[in-house]
Amino acid sequence: MLLIGESGVGKSTWINAFANYCKFISLEEAVQAGGLFPVPCAFKLTDPETKEIHTKWCGADDTHATSQTPKVGESVTQMPGVYQFQYETIQINLIDTPGLSDTQDTSDHDRDKQRVKNILRILSTYDEIHAICIMIKASENRLTKALKYTLTELLKHLDKGACNNVIFIFTHAASTDFEPAEPKEILQKFLKDKQLPIIVDKSTVYCFENNTMGYIAQCKTITFQSKANWEESVASTKAMLYYVFKLKPHALTAINTIHNAVRTIDVLSECVLETLMCISKDEDDLERKKKLADKTQIPENVDINVKMLLLVTETKVVRKPLGYTNVVCEGPQCGVVVDGEIIYPQVYCANCWSPWMFFCANISWRGVCKICGCEKSKHKWRKTLTKLVTEKVVKAEESGDIGAMIDEAISKSEHRLEMYKSESKQMLRTCAQLNTFVHQNAMMAHDDKLSMSLQDKIQIHERAKSTAKELEVLMQIQCQYQTHLDEEKNNIYRADDVDKLIQQIYKLPMKGNDLRKAMEEEEKTRRSVVESITSEIINLDLARWYGQARDLFLS
Repeated sequence: MLLIGESGVGKSTWINAFANYCKFISLEEAVQAGGLFPVPCAFKLTDPETKEIHTKWCGADDTHATSQTPKVGESVTQMPGVYQFQYETIQINLIDTPGLSDTQDTSDHDRDKQRVKNILRILSTYDEIHAICIMIKASENRLTKALKYTLTELLKHLDKGACNNVIFIFTHAASTDFEPAEPKEILQKFLKDKQLPIIVDKSTVYCFENNTMGYIAQCKTITFQSKANWEESVASTKAMLYYVFKLKPHALTAINTIHNAVRTIDVLSECVLETLMCISKDEDDLERKKKLADKTQIPENVDINVKMLLLVTETKVVRKPLGYTNVVCEGPQCGVVVDGEIIYPQVYCANCWSPWMFFCANISWRGVCKICGCEKSKHKWRKTLTKLVTEKVVKAEESGDIGAMIDEAISKSEHRLEMYKSESKQMLRTCAQLNTFVHQNAMMAHDDKLSMSLQDKIQIHERAKSTAKELEVLMQIQCQYQTHLDEEKNNIYRADDVDKLIQQIYKLPMKGNDLRKAMEEEEKTRRSVVESITSEIINLDLARWYGQARDLFLS
């Protein structure tokens, strides 16, 4: 069961509540046992005598450093976590996810996209999923910008077939007497506007009250209303599990394939733009060589110009490891054009200490760079120094005939350029094909990484009033890519087509190996995220609910 929702909705608290509802027969028993807190949680509690508000941590060793205490509204969860509950032969896995737009301006997409990537990395370890649980506060009376963003950012990574496995969990439901009519209506409108065939009715809506965990944490005298909230929430837990266990599991193949296609597009987008810029420079160099060859009088002693004509060279992107991390803005306002090449001269945080860019000291809490004023989404972590260099590839074979040798060198340069152009066209078309697959299969529309990158680079040239050939090349690429997208929109692509497309680009003789290495790096990152997830298995006694639990849950 995947739990998704905006920050502050109470996902982590709900997991703790779930453990207690399933473990203890009553609220009194839970309080007496001290409760279960598989997810460390912080509660703001009021001292009944002094009326002072203090923070109480529950779970793990029940202690946290003051610096780790979250601010009001901040998410406790920073990475996805899997919490496992065992009932006889049934294992219930609850996947807790970080909240999006976590007390930050909703323009702060970079961190959220990283969190979504980590969620998808966790999902890739499973073959199927029973329920995708969208969690919303029962007190919501409008679909906030943050909630819209959360739903959009997560649903667009799920395939259309997952609609039947979506359920809705309303937290803090006592405030609406466990009847959240208003938020159900706004949800239905959102789903209708997005043309998503997801049902919001009695079978898919479950209500819970989170404050029962606060009572357990405080271990205070239990009031009748608190007990009623507990019983309502236990009844919802029973009904939800009954419904989820009866659902046909949804295979995660399509979701994982969409994720694979999206990350391939990311890698391809960067590679194809770099390659096409290198081609542009090599074309200019080849034209200069041809003009020089026309004017060159072949002397008895070969001069330096003729020696240069005999070399077959190519422009490459070289990355030199820095040994540390810099934060660089690649937004249209911060790029400059030098000799036709776009560079990003300003390092906005050199040797950044932060383990995550969204904690960088130069990024404000509103998700804006304090130095350049651009959104955080335009900033990149760079662990390498990138520059274009011209390298010798081969030298024309000596034949004694200087003219023939020059012709051979120019012919070889032309051949390499044609190969690069051919591969670039294939990469462009593959991006269009993968984007078409994602558009056809994802619940909601995706951002087109290549289109966005092209537009940013064109804006940099236009802002600089550049007359460089590179601007013309970028606009040609943009036009060519749009043509590919238009050509592909009526074609149908399936999950097995994605792997075939990826394998085809790996076979490209010039760039295939670079693309494969980039994808292997992403796979290493996926494995490291998955390996970081550890969880204690909590045994449940669901049979205490009613005698037919075995038949109900194990049938």
